[in-house]
Amino acid sequence: MDYKILVNKDNTLDKSYIPDDLVDALSSYRDGILINKLVLKQFNLMREDAKKLGYNIDIMSGYRDYMYQEAIYNKLLKEKGFAYTFRSIAKPGTSEHQTGLAIDICIYKGDKCYIEHEVEDSEEINWLINNSHKYGFILRYPKNMEDRTGYNYEPWHYRYVGDIAEYLYKNNLLLEDYFSS
Repeated sequence: MDYKILVNKDNTLDKSYIPDDLVDALSSYRDGILINKLVLKQFNLMREDAKKLGYNIDIMSGYRDYMYQEAIYNKLLKEKGFAYTFRSIAKPGTSEHQTGLAIDICIYKGDKCYIEHEVEDSEEINWLINNSHKYGFILRYPKNMEDRTGYNYEPWHYRYVGDIAEYLYKNNLLLEDYFSS
């Protein structure tokens, strides 16, 4: 598996692409979330270190096949219109979730689970932004980078890139920057 694969609006995956190394994330959020086997291993290490600080993070979304991405894209398009959808969700074939390397994080506090924009200003997200690279992850859609990534800020969306995560973090680079250099 190429953990450095770039998938975005300009770099697409075939409709039939399905990674062959998917495993169940064993998420408390929802049954049946699949992600890459190494991504799960690294996420679990990160989750354990977060727990030591009193943070309870989990995975709310992982692998999405082309058809599922198409369904959620079309639903959002119908509900919110093109301008919103274009900056908020990937078209089918352009979603990193289809690689099995992207995860969306949720945060548990007590009996409540917080997702998406609810986690934006949390201590947990701040910790993830500043520490996820140690486990091979990057915050994929950082704040104030919308013009370069093509997507709105998503503090819950992390992408496993392996050993280049540290380099990207220390140099404040996007995955797109890595491929353009």
